[in-house]
Amino acid sequence: MTQNKIGSGSAHAKLILIGEHSVVYGQPAIALPVKILKTTVTISQIRRGQYIENNEFRRRLDLMGDEFEGVRQLILRLLKHFKSSELQFSLEIDSNIPLGRGLGASAALATAITRAFYDFFEEELSEKSLLAYANFSENITHGRSSGIDVATVNSERPLWFIKGEAVEGFDHEFTGFLVIGDSGIHGYTSQAISVVSEKLSEVKLEAEASIEKLGQLAKETKDCLMNNSMACLGEVMSEAHEKLVNLGVSHPRLDALVQTAMANRALGAKLTGSGLGGVMVALAKNEEDAIHISQKLLKSGAKNTWIYSF
Repeated sequence: MTQNKIGSGSAHAKLILIGEHSVVYGQPAIALPVKILKTTVTISQIRRGQYIENNEFRRRLDLMGDEFEGVRQLILRLLKHFKSSELQFSLEIDSNIPLGRGLGASAALATAITRAFYDFFEEELSEKSLLAYANFSENITHGRSSGIDVATVNSERPLWFIKGEAVEGFDHEFTGFLVIGDSGIHGYTSQAISVVSEKLSEVKLEAEASIEKLGQLAKETKDCLMNNSMACLGEVMSEAHEKLVNLGVSHPRLDALVQTAMANRALGAKLTGSGLGGVMVALAKNEEDAIHISQKLLKSGAKNTWIYSF
């Protein structure tokens, strides 16, 4: 192996349009690839040490914090696979996907790392191996993971997802715009999953009804997309937000941004991802309205916004 050898890999973000949390309990979900947000990983061989770095820090692999345990374990597993546990390397992360916002940052990072190592060692990477490595990392990072994040950051098309079944990509004729608004609050998937689990213990029938309704709304969402019905999708999104509020996974900041969007031309709005912080998403019928909603969200305290074009 020559000095200064490098390998690289990348992956885009994801957005769950419908089916948060209910997907963990066997209900369908729809997720979208968000290509305007991306993570790229570059691995370089160095003379001494094993380092992870981005534009904020440079740390030794063995001194990474708890929040990076999924990444650390993934790297150790990849090094073992390539029989190179003593490899001296620097792994550089370049990403504009915000962490802890429900946009698949950790899944994209795990995917990019896996691709980068396989590129570094010049070995062909099968889709099965890629998904296995990325889901291994995600399960450590988030606990009980549905697998939807990993599937979507590796997809070029919207996905219809039911846990334990084959993931189905699909085409559509939808022409609307989505405005993603960042609450600025770090969400934690494992905590949100625990909140839903507690709801199921405390108010079982009510929580089960919300989960079942979210599954029904996912089916309606697919019909809305296939028929290019914006009014339909807007109504479904707003109803889904109410059900997620009932499950206890929203947040006052998210609710405020949803209300701001609805008061400013949005056809519907909801939290997206695990909740308890993170981001919300609003539906706009055209680019002009999307820009208007984006501006109002920023004035109302959103840390950042992005516009997604179907």
